[in-house]
Amino acid sequence: MTFSQKIKLSLLLPYISKSDKIIDLGCGTMWLTHELVNQGYQCIGFADKYPADIVGDIKTYPFKKNSYDIVIALEMLEHVDCLSEIYQMTKPGGRLIISTPVPHLDWLCLILERLRVLQDRQTSHSNLIYLSTLPSVFQPIFLKTLAGIDQFGVFQVIKDRSIQKVSLASNIKSHSRK
Repeated sequence: MTFSQKIKLSLLLPYISKSDKIIDLGCGTMWLTHELVNQGYQCIGFADKYPADIVGDIKTYPFKKNSYDIVIALEMLEHVDCLSEIYQMTKPGGRLIISTPVPHLDWLCLILERLRVLQDRQTSHSNLIYLSTLPSVFQPIFLKTLAGIDQFGVFQVIKDRSIQKVSLASNIKSHSRK
């Protein structure tokens, strides 16, 4: 496990319990999914390719509404605006745990990737956001900036029957880098 992964694991563990139904969105190599399962948590990995437990497109996959207590999206939201899908799959009062680059420093992340200090991105960062600007249905519980370039946040999901779709259109700072 990398140093960055250890930090993120230590930050998220206080916000989950072994009775929670957890999904790790954009699970990549499944490092987090496997670590949580090995520690006795109920976690499945979702991504657009193997080795995920569930392989599919987050925008079209038929997730059951209100089915997860905890949705984890580490280094995923910068690739796709999927907050509406996350909102739909999270149980009322559930939590969203996110990490994503600080938008105005994504250029530095790209340099660090080229130097092999950070993991290479698989797709462009076309959906860079500041966690402090998420829609109000995501109430911040904990926000932290890691090494000045990465944001980490835990949010409680507030369900409102009048909300059908959550949009980030006004919150997105678009960049297309690979």
